[in-house]
Amino acid sequence: MSHVLAARAAGGELSPHHIRGRSPLVDIITDLHSDITQADFPLELPGVERLRELQGSVVTQIATNLLPRLKQQEGPALVVFGGSTGAGKSTLVNSLVGAEVSAAGVVRPTTMVPVLAVRPEDHWLVAAHPIAELAELTTAEAVPTGLGLLDAPDLDSVREENRQMGRLLLQTADLWVFVTTAARYGDALPWRSLTEAHERGTTIAVVLNRTPRDVLSEVRTDLLRRMSRSGLGQAPLFVIEDVGPHEGLLPPAAVSELRGWLHLLGGHHTARGLARRTAQGVWPALRQDLLDLADGITHQAMAAGTLRTLAQRITEEATEELVTRIKQGVAIQGAPTTRWLAEASFGGPLAVFTGGLQRVRRGWRDGAVARRSQAAAEIGTEVRLALAQVITDAAASAWQAVHEAWSRPERGAQRLLAGIEQPSPAQRHERVVAELEGWARRTENLAAQALTAAATNARVQRAINSVGLAGLLQGAVAGGDGPARALRYLFGSSGRQLIARVAADLHRIITASFTAEAASFLEPLDSLALRSNAGAGLRLRASELRGHL
Repeated sequence: MSHVLAARAAGGELSPHHIRGRSPLVDIITDLHSDITQADFPLELPGVERLRELQGSVVTQIATNLLPRLKQQEGPALVVFGGSTGAGKSTLVNSLVGAEVSAAGVVRPTTMVPVLAVRPEDHWLVAAHPIAELAELTTAEAVPTGLGLLDAPDLDSVREENRQMGRLLLQTADLWVFVTTAARYGDALPWRSLTEAHERGTTIAVVLNRTPRDVLSEVRTDLLRRMSRSGLGQAPLFVIEDVGPHEGLLPPAAVSELRGWLHLLGGHHTARGLARRTAQGVWPALRQDLLDLADGITHQAMAAGTLRTLAQRITEEATEELVTRIKQGVAIQGAPTTRWLAEASFGGPLAVFTGGLQRVRRGWRDGAVARRSQAAAEIGTEVRLALAQVITDAAASAWQAVHEAWSRPERGAQRLLAGIEQPSPAQRHERVVAELEGWARRTENLAAQALTAAATNARVQRAINSVGLAGLLQGAVAGGDGPARALRYLFGSSGRQLIARVAADLHRIITASFTAEAASFLEPLDSLALRSNAGAGLRLRASELRGHL
């Protein structure tokens, strides 16, 4: 609803013959309105609902009160009649203007659509005001000059939309006439709204309506005491006696005191003074609201930074832990080790790599390069299968750890988590397998380069081909002691360098896999576009505002 008002406030410019000189504050307040409208509080941190309500309140106040007043100062001051259900607001407004302009009756709530009554000559001015988007506009000659009388929905209406509308309209008021009764004047909700309006700088008057004569003195005294305690001791209080069952307007005498006071406020010059006093009272509260919003924005950005750090730290630690476990042989256990023992046992094709240099030389003479290479390649296949499962499981655990860390209520990530889905085990496994296949191809290319570099080494050339060498390298990287010894037999210290290069490539794959797990959290977080300097920007606006007042 505040966005409708904000959009309306930007348009509806008046004829230059009826507009005073442009206030230097217009640009400042317009920019401020844009900044606050664009501010976001997506994280469910403690107190965030109050901040969202405060944001809406400030946006509405700027759009429907400050900007219109700064852009054109000739319009009538807005007098909003608000209060509890059944307080008689509609009948009171009708009686003041001498016509049935707002529906009144015993069925509650009666005021479904706000009604704004102005003098005929003020109609065109109010039609350009954002309030015209929300209220039904009517004219009456009896409306005091320079004022617009608005009958607002009940603050405690049974309808939520009515309650929201009532609160919204009160934020637009130059003067709030709080209407209550002897039976309802102690209700907590209206008084809370009344106190908040007073703290915002809104000018306030109180009407004690439908008051039986026998309790009038007692209730009036108690009400004045309550007003004094709430800081409203200077607000005028009008008492209207209960006239008993009736239809239509109240007797003129019943509302004469209130009507006379409103006419004293009337006249364009006096009304502008009322609007100006209300606006001046708004500035200190507005600056404090800006500082509160700035603190909230900064808190949101800091909380988002904490969420980012958690996701990155958890996945980085999981990466380091998995690399360590792989070095310790977690992926060589089981099927890879069983196959190595079978292929490297006496008579096996890889036995030449387990019996010392002399036995290796005898094994070379048998010319079984293809058989050895095939056996070594199968070791690599077993290692990749084991690695795929180990990496997949560790990635799933890391995702779950980030989710649990973000799920703590004080992190405020509830809405974010609702839109984050964990990849299925099959999706995650498929991704890891594809990465490991690429790793295997790069390892085979490296093995081919190593064999080419050792072209003059007959021992190496007669031992194994590039496919088999790649299998030994994968087995060694997975922590296999047998494949590592075979590489040292063949390449000496260069074998360690080959293992280190293949291991670094595998570590990049693991890092990329865990980075993808973190990205499923960080990408939605990035989409929030929470800027750490946005709070500082609002504080600067508050300082800029103070310098022009």
